[in-house]
Amino acid sequence: MADQQKKAVFDGATLSPKLKGVGQGTGLPIGKPAGPDGDTVARRYKHAAGKSSTYTPEVVDMIYHMSREGTFADPVVGQFVAAKLAAERAQPDPDPPVTWDQLVFLSANLTRLVIDPYREKCNAAVTIGTESAAPMRLASPIVYGGIPIDRLPAPCAGAVVEAARRGGVGLVTPVSWGTCDGVQILEWNGEDPVPPLEAVAAVQLTASRAGDLVGAEARRRLEAVRERNTRQVPIGVVCPAFNGAEVVDALIDHGIDFCVADGQWTEDTPPSAVLPEAAVAPSIGVLADVVERLRHHCREEQVQVIYRGGIRGGADAGKAIAIGARAVTLGFAALVSTGVKLGRIDDEGAIIEALASIAGDVEAAAESMHRFAQSVVVEVTMLARACGKRDVVNMEPEDLRSLSRGVSSATGVGIVGKETHFRHTPGADSAR
Repeated sequence: MADQQKKAVFDGATLSPKLKGVGQGTGLPIGKPAGPDGDTVARRYKHAAGKSSTYTPEVVDMIYHMSREGTFADPVVGQFVAAKLAAERAQPDPDPPVTWDQLVFLSANLTRLVIDPYREKCNAAVTIGTESAAPMRLASPIVYGGIPIDRLPAPCAGAVVEAARRGGVGLVTPVSWGTCDGVQILEWNGEDPVPPLEAVAAVQLTASRAGDLVGAEARRRLEAVRERNTRQVPIGVVCPAFNGAEVVDALIDHGIDFCVADGQWTEDTPPSAVLPEAAVAPSIGVLADVVERLRHHCREEQVQVIYRGGIRGGADAGKAIAIGARAVTLGFAALVSTGVKLGRIDDEGAIIEALASIAGDVEAAAESMHRFAQSVVVEVTMLARACGKRDVVNMEPEDLRSLSRGVSSATGVGIVGKETHFRHTPGADSAR
């Protein structure tokens, strides 16, 4: 028998064959405008994966599709989501990597929505820092971040800022960036002087080492921020995948309002790359680690979680929200959505050079990013309604099933076909 060629496994993003002819004439966002040869822009970039296990050619294709201008009519979005789900393949690897691709939705109904969109809307707005005097309100569960915006080419950084302003979503900036319009989240490393906080929506504490977030120095830095926080905006802390649970335990009683579960920070030192998502898959287990510790301290409802690391579209975002995130971070995927021509995903220098090429049309790049974020939100709300939810934050782990033991162990989500999960928690057996 001839050897069968292995096909890539990804989050339902084999759109080129599955969406051929779907949505034509309806405005469905299924690719950039066609060129003279009739091929879509997305189809031309099939070589763009490099060695990335997260951003395969099909995923890049999906992002291009979602950033295209088009309508968001419910039947059209239904076609789009159904085609993505139909594109999922059986796993050829008996022990696949732990990624978002290994989680699937256990929806109530995917052919007819449980929540009628004509009678009942699905709310996508979220609030971060609900216990603070000035909570941060986002129009949708989206934050632009996960990349040092001050290290991006100036035109690209400007497009990110404008896209965040248009969408009413969060934007993470370093102290050196200053202030900007929109919902700004200031990330402070604790080494510089505490900046003014009057113009920001929230502040989150990070450090040059993961170990610095669990000791007395971290508590001192939180106190310093509190002294300058005259507006009482939410104060959060980055919880690295390296030691996220320890960070929660160390700082939960010291006035934190939200946690940032960082799936890209897997070692004691944070990633040095500008685009850490491009070549390394995220450690998604940090989200369950942080949520479990908040639940242990009975603070799950009071302290919200923002997840960042490897979110490529609405399905990834919906899965993270179902596990316990209140919002998710769009990083590299947002940059891909600008439509710049990519060479190899694992060639960071070439990607940054390509991003600099948008200088001639920053407005179009910002609009493309904004449309991509809109597509993510529409997909999340579609999946939430299919799971019988009127609010995206009401999605829960019971709406998911794991396709492998590894992802079940990382997330605590039950294996498909049964209720058993393989996540170990202190004082409990490894399987329930």
